[in-house]
Amino acid sequence: MSELAEVTAFLGAREPWSALPRGQLAALARRAEAVYFPRGSTVLSAGDHPSNMFVIRSGAVEVRDVSDQLVTIEEEGGCFGQSSIVERRPSRFSFTAVEDTLLWRFDASVVDELVALPKVSRYFTDSRLGDATQQGAPEGGPVLQVRVEDMLTRGAVSIRSDATVRDAARLMDERRISSIVVTRDDRLVGILTDRDLRRVVARQIPGETPLREVMTLSPVTVSPDALALDVLLTLVGNRIHHLPVVRGDQLLGMVTSGDLMRLERSSPLYLVGDLARQGDVEGLAAVMRRVPGLVTRLLRQDATAEDIGRIVSRTTDALWQRLGALAEERFGPPPVAYCWVALGSLARQEQALGSDQDHAFILSDEALPEHDDYFGSVAAFLTDALVECGFPRCRGEVMATNPRWRQPVAGWWRTFSAWLASPTADAVLGSSIFFDMRPVFGEADLAAGLQRRILAAAPGASRFLGHLASHANDIEVPLGFLRGLVVERQGSHRDQLDIKKGGLTPIVDVARLYALRWGLPQVGTRPRLAAAALHGIHVDNLLDAHEYLGYTRLQHQGRQVGRNEEPDNHLAPSELTEFERRSLRDAFWYVSQAQKALTVTFQTQFIG
Repeated sequence: MSELAEVTAFLGAREPWSALPRGQLAALARRAEAVYFPRGSTVLSAGDHPSNMFVIRSGAVEVRDVSDQLVTIEEEGGCFGQSSIVERRPSRFSFTAVEDTLLWRFDASVVDELVALPKVSRYFTDSRLGDATQQGAPEGGPVLQVRVEDMLTRGAVSIRSDATVRDAARLMDERRISSIVVTRDDRLVGILTDRDLRRVVARQIPGETPLREVMTLSPVTVSPDALALDVLLTLVGNRIHHLPVVRGDQLLGMVTSGDLMRLERSSPLYLVGDLARQGDVEGLAAVMRRVPGLVTRLLRQDATAEDIGRIVSRTTDALWQRLGALAEERFGPPPVAYCWVALGSLARQEQALGSDQDHAFILSDEALPEHDDYFGSVAAFLTDALVECGFPRCRGEVMATNPRWRQPVAGWWRTFSAWLASPTADAVLGSSIFFDMRPVFGEADLAAGLQRRILAAAPGASRFLGHLASHANDIEVPLGFLRGLVVERQGSHRDQLDIKKGGLTPIVDVARLYALRWGLPQVGTRPRLAAAALHGIHVDNLLDAHEYLGYTRLQHQGRQVGRNEEPDNHLAPSELTEFERRSLRDAFWYVSQAQKALTVTFQTQFIG
């Protein structure tokens, strides 16, 4: 392979170069100049005005800020210097070879040509992580703003114009469709609907009649770029129920009035309304099976992970509230007041797909031992119903069926007091679950009163907070010494990493710790971090990391749903683009830095 071919192939396999037309890529590759830097030599210093962009062919380059703090380590394929050229400013970072390194150097004119392409320009943006989940203006609004292209789930079924009416009717029956498009030389010329077939039968038209004699000629069509609102207006205005979707001469599919109805039914408002109308667990389970489709559509509309988590959680709240009502219909009114509280991700309103159950009962202090049969039966009914609705049991038995998680207020307070006074490993684990608590059904005042007492006591429990911080730091972020992603080496998740355990969970832990330190009432991770910022904690990067990791997890789960797989948190980096892998490394890096900050703040080195 010639040197030029090697440069072209190397760049073409990596972002952002892969976005370039082949001819332009080869022309730019021709302008690469190889330069060698031995280990320890400085390529670029902070304050320099670079006139070149560098691409790492082999080796690694360490990036440090002006205070000499390590920012990142760029590896093979990484590039640097371009941001200063684009923004006409000195470099904010120093770049030093940490291995013997071969670079390709490009002059500033190459950078100018690259950033003329929007995809490349975005890639070169300094705040890559913050931008990574903002790939377009979120639609997120009424369902009628959904693009026709996003409504298409299958291609249109077509038949040639020289076929007979019987051929068309047979094909429609086989495919269970209410319309069929008619083509000639692969171009749309007509449409036959079930209404046309009714007319054929009513007029006793023979089945051997050529299709062209009964079909609707030159049917009304719609562009894939149109909105669902356009579809609605066109269908109503023309008194029809089917619209072929075409781009130029290309037939892309069909949208129908039924598609509009299904679109409405996938709206969170319709889901919540449908849940409230169900009279049994079977009906509730059927409605909840529509939630993965809702998440997939929200992802297509580029809603944020925060918004999706909130919508899914509110939908689950509606399920719980209906189940609570069904339980009281079945077992009668409660003998004393109680509150069914959500724990964990549902409490934080950060629920994704595939979540298990975490819940508890807070009973009035008027509860007597003989009342436990009632609450035990209700808890068993609710837990079984949640399983039927797609929420597996908690492996750690954090459910109201467990007497430990079903106590009067006074019992809960004794448990918390013991946890705060004697922070054993079990206490740290139990408390970290219960501190993320939110009332969903029953007497919310029971939970609110308990929460106020806990928040008043927690800031003074410095030893307990230190143990919580130590526990948070025990979680290993899947990032190697040189910032490579660390994947499982064996087992069923070989070559994958757990994005929840290694990324999202430590952020949740950090946010909870700061909330307890200052007695903050917020329960969600992002509201807690925002409140911690008012106490001087730097949280911007952690907020970006939380959104990026949450969004990446949802995208992964959306792909699994599309493949009819059970959604999980195990992500294979090989499924991601280079840009996504770099953003993932950045996110994990910010998580690891937040863990280090806990060491200083809570003096975890003195925790025995």
